[in-house]
Amino acid sequence: MLTLRLAVLIGGLALGVSAAAQGPAVSLETLLARAGAQLEEHYQRAQRIVSTEKVWVRSFHRNMRSNGSPRHMEFEHRVEWDAQNPDVALTVTVFRELLLVDGRMPTADDLDACLTPVEVDDDPLSVLLPGRQGDFRFRLEGQDRIDGRETTRVAFEPREQGEPEITWDDDCVSLALPGHSAGEVWIEPATGAVLRLDEFLMGQFEFREPPERARDIPARLTLERSETSIRYAQVEFDDPAEVFMLPRAIESSWTLLGPGFVPRYVRRQEFTKHRRFVGDGRIVR
Repeated sequence: MLTLRLAVLIGGLALGVSAAAQGPAVSLETLLARAGAQLEEHYQRAQRIVSTEKVWVRSFHRNMRSNGSPRHMEFEHRVEWDAQNPDVALTVTVFRELLLVDGRMPTADDLDACLTPVEVDDDPLSVLLPGRQGDFRFRLEGQDRIDGRETTRVAFEPREQGEPEITWDDDCVSLALPGHSAGEVWIEPATGAVLRLDEFLMGQFEFREPPERARDIPARLTLERSETSIRYAQVEFDDPAEVFMLPRAIESSWTLLGPGFVPRYVRRQEFTKHRRFVGDGRIVR
């Protein structure tokens, strides 16, 4: 699901890998089964992964002239799941706690500011969970090399569109657009490891300013573009020894047209200092 706060896209799921060698080409069904199995296997071993997330956001006018200085935020980023109940579909959730804004402690205004990533959201790689794969159409797109590793590129798109949710808060607008985004994922065939995921808005989304905000006729606004690209890297843990593919960096951009909004925004996120909470409650760095 595409979730935006003045068009903000969220991501950051963990995917485990093993040291298997690159094998022959596999079918789409086998590839998706391996990726889904990797997710579920590692969720059983670790209930939570916590990272430090640094975010830089900038906005630009139509002529690409910068709209002020970049905004820098630092978060505690948590990915959590509940795999204890076999009768309930596995869900993966991203939580954020704002720690710093431009090097200082955040205020109440910072927590509610436009362009601050939402505190709770679904994770983009949830598309690969076995219980979610039936909600999407997948197709093979070819072979690519990512960070020196052979991968198969798989495109996906939702089978249905959900009802958009539009929320206004002072000068901010938040959009939740289930089923409005498609994407591509790069999977290592032998292991099921995901090395990259891209997601994009399938078409322009138009909506109106609510009457209570309008001085005259409610303005028509258009989310013209929303794109994100997530790159993953291997992170090693000890006791027990495991290797996970965790988010390394996310690049996002979006364009929102309408009166009162700067049209173009870009965002970069970087992830470091990963900590794993294993099933017995221990923290592994």
